[in-house]
Amino acid sequence: MLDPAIAAFFAERKEAWLKKNISAAMSDTEVLEKQQECEQNFLLDNWLPDAAKRAGQISVASHPCTFSHPSARKNKNGYVSSIIAKNKPRIDGFLRSGNVSVEPDALGNAAALDVYKFLSLEMSDQRSLLVHIEQESELARQLLDIPSCEFQTLRDGFLKMVDSDQASVSSSKIKQVYFPIADGDYHLLSLLTHSGHLFELRKRLDALRFGDAVKEARECKKTNHFHPAGYQEIFGLTTIGFGGTKPQNISVLNNQNAGKAHLLASIPPELTPRDIRLPRTDFFKESFTAWQAKEVLEALHRLFLTDYNNINLRDGRDYHIQQYVDLVIEKMWQVRLFLEDYSGELSSALPLEQQIWLYPEFTEQRQHEDEWLNKITRHIARGLINHYSRSKVIASPVTLADQELLAIEKVVASNKENLR
Repeated sequence: MLDPAIAAFFAERKEAWLKKNISAAMSDTEVLEKQQECEQNFLLDNWLPDAAKRAGQISVASHPCTFSHPSARKNKNGYVSSIIAKNKPRIDGFLRSGNVSVEPDALGNAAALDVYKFLSLEMSDQRSLLVHIEQESELARQLLDIPSCEFQTLRDGFLKMVDSDQASVSSSKIKQVYFPIADGDYHLLSLLTHSGHLFELRKRLDALRFGDAVKEARECKKTNHFHPAGYQEIFGLTTIGFGGTKPQNISVLNNQNAGKAHLLASIPPELTPRDIRLPRTDFFKESFTAWQAKEVLEALHRLFLTDYNNINLRDGRDYHIQQYVDLVIEKMWQVRLFLEDYSGELSSALPLEQQIWLYPEFTEQRQHEDEWLNKITRHIARGLINHYSRSKVIASPVTLADQELLAIEKVVASNKENLR
């Protein structure tokens, strides 16, 4: 008794043959003759020997050469070696042959594709018919045991589909790479496409883009309804075609996918430069540095070098201190606005008063408490003093007197409300 998959295969083939060869204008006698002819054509005694002869016209391959060039097989040898990669899976982090479970491809005479489909049928034990024939299983022996041809002849014919010659034959139409090895010798490598990976990628991308769950999630978004899972978008895809109007001339998988595959964007990411550096331990060492206040510090230094004192000098000093505070406030707002849309992890090593001052979750607390603000004003005053006296911006800073220190604290304190 035939495996259900084999029975279904022949039933489908018979139906297609009758549909093609019987017309409404035929008489009952002619229809009956065609039906009898169909039965004869698909009798195992007749169909199996013919299929075994045609099996060699198709080559199973993991890397079909026709993706590189449709005419790659049309060389002086009349063929290109069939490549069947049988790599073992390993947890090595690479997307390579063996690490992705894909079905094999096939290329060759499109008229013999029915033989490929026949040998690819999955039997009741989840093994393909081709595997059964290779292993000479009981199922294969029963199937190929026919009066018109010997079992071994049929088996050898079908296995020509997966035979690989010892000598590797390439084609000038395939891109070649000379890979140097020891003693001045080299390997000649042919760059081929792993069609199984190519169309597995398309299958997974199509599931992400057009699956039923994705359609449901998109509809929820369209109608402004909640969806628990949501969906993902893949941007920058490119669709590439193989074979034009005759995708069957490239390979079986290519024909099944209408000659279209998807390519992921393979370009460097477009990075937006960030003008600010987020503080991790201290705003005045990481986000606001002495070099950002260089002109103000130099102007203050010139005033501090003056050997006399009057109201104009003191006003100028206070003016430049206010300039420094204005720069701090400007940087404060840059950090605050950036953090409003920031999705990364914020530093917990920043002093609490600086977290309250800068982090968006403390907006309410900033408006109703003052303790943190008093600490921030001291930070700013100390920051100005450190930037002036300890940075390399000012080569020979003046030792500040108590009068200058008090003036700095006074000007900074007058900006408390602007610092909230």
